[in-house]
Amino acid sequence: MVDDYHINLIKKYLDNQCSPAEKLEIETWFEHYSGGDRTFYNNDSGLINDAMFRSLVNIRERITASETTEVDGKEVRLQPKFRFRYAAIAATVLLFIVAGSYLAIHKKAAAPKLARRSLPKADTPRSTNKAILTLANGKKIVLDDAKSGKLAVQGNSSVTKAVDGRIIYKAADRAASNDEVAYNTITTPNGGQYQVVLPDGSNVWLDAASSITYPSAFTGNKRQVKLTGQAYFEVAKNHEKPFLVNVDDKQQIEVLGTHFNIQAYPDDRDVKTTLLEGSVKLTYKNNHAILKPGQMAVNAPDQALLIKQADVYEVMAWKNNMFVFNNENIKSIMKRLARWYDIDVAFNGNMENVNFFGNYSRSKGLSNLLRDIELIDKVHFKIKGRRVTVTAP
Repeated sequence: MVDDYHINLIKKYLDNQCSPAEKLEIETWFEHYSGGDRTFYNNDSGLINDAMFRSLVNIRERITASETTEVDGKEVRLQPKFRFRYAAIAATVLLFIVAGSYLAIHKKAAAPKLARRSLPKADTPRSTNKAILTLANGKKIVLDDAKSGKLAVQGNSSVTKAVDGRIIYKAADRAASNDEVAYNTITTPNGGQYQVVLPDGSNVWLDAASSITYPSAFTGNKRQVKLTGQAYFEVAKNHEKPFLVNVDDKQQIEVLGTHFNIQAYPDDRDVKTTLLEGSVKLTYKNNHAILKPGQMAVNAPDQALLIKQADVYEVMAWKNNMFVFNNENIKSIMKRLARWYDIDVAFNGNMENVNFFGNYSRSKGLSNLLRDIELIDKVHFKIKGRRVTVTAP
């Protein structure tokens, strides 16, 4: 629950070293868990040590303090952003906790029942840093197989694979206006993800089954890329060169320097853009909108652009190696699992009202995750090779 990533983020938060995006993320994460798991506050639970407990209490105090403001010289208490929202689902989340505890205590008794459902006892995830870099001349480089070091020269930029696996573009200090600009594409397969540092220093994290196309150097008066799938952007600030994202020819996003997430898979009906820091301008058909941190823009082909408050923890779960299901339908869940575990999915029965709450590590093997979902007893799964059949009782 309190993993290494969030421990480090908590330390930065308490030392006032978080960026606005990180501050929003840790507060949303805290409210998400503390609203649904009562033992989160309970130091007797054994889930956290004394130092971590004091840190979490400190976060609670800071969030509470931020829920007041001054109007005309008087202190006005604001409604907490997330507390009451998650209290409504506390019972369901608690059910997951109780079910998990029951399975741990009665593992031997449960084994025969699970075996009849054709789920392996254990498996390993397919998750890893996997991607293919397609150069301007059509040459393809399998990045997970490539060794660290310089991979290619594209136009006026060198392409390097860092020791930590990132792909980094470094343009020459001075680029001539007539230098050739080469367009490259990084594509992640099902079960893959990757990080690339663009020629301007912007960082992009690609989720599974996604791709980004970009120039080897940003020339002219703008920086433009094209995205399909899901990606998180931390754009380097440059007020003289706006950063433009063409979202699968469905939407255009313009920023100067900011942090945001885009979900735009071809088989999804909606395109979702969530802002964590800074501001972005969206253009959808003839509609324009300016997002504020914590807001999400949703557009569908037959609807007007919708702006709403985002659940930042849920949106950013994929980047933090998590699945978060917030009353999500099983068909939507299985679509996400298909991208991550590279499986084919079939359904038997009516899935219309089969929804789930839950939080799972994406490092967890597929059959282990499906076994946990089965404990709620709404659906059963059968795995045969790469095919998973979902049956409603």
